[in-house]
Amino acid sequence: MHKIFPCCLLVFSLCGCSTTNNNTGTAVSKGLASIPLELTTHLGNQQQFVEGDEIQFLLSLGQDAYIYMLYLDASGAITQILPNVNQQSHFYSAGYFLTIPEYENLYRFTIGEPFGEESIWVIASDQSISLDLSLDKVDSIRHVIKNASRQAYGEYVLRITTRAKSRHQACCT
Repeated sequence: MHKIFPCCLLVFSLCGCSTTNNNTGTAVSKGLASIPLELTTHLGNQQQFVEGDEIQFLLSLGQDAYIYMLYLDASGAITQILPNVNQQSHFYSAGYFLTIPEYENLYRFTIGEPFGEESIWVIASDQSISLDLSLDKVDSIRHVIKNASRQAYGEYVLRITTRAKSRHQACCT
């Protein structure tokens, strides 16, 4: 379950990096220019995160764009990472290396339940839109953002695997 604690600590079940990282290239089908972007974590690919660890995402952007970031947990629940209450600005310039959450913000992402296969989607557009949080599928959200885009669109997915802390780790750390 995702919780927001009074100190603005967001709990996500993000971990592991059994990754399939894709710049999906779907902009071409609508005749839009492709916005190049990549996503990794503060530990890079192929690192393991376990229950209780904090995680930061690092986003590289090849063109000025509005960024929308979604987290699809192991149970299928969608959480909007960007924009959010603590980090409302979601327009970034090309070449900007974005840390999410930014260091000065008062929230962190912490690994927690549920565990399993998960995805972090980054969607970039030349347009700013308000997302309808009642949409319950990433594909629906992607479709809305892509259709609102006028000239450029891009997306990238980071697939990860999450796991609980082992009994040995829990008792010995």
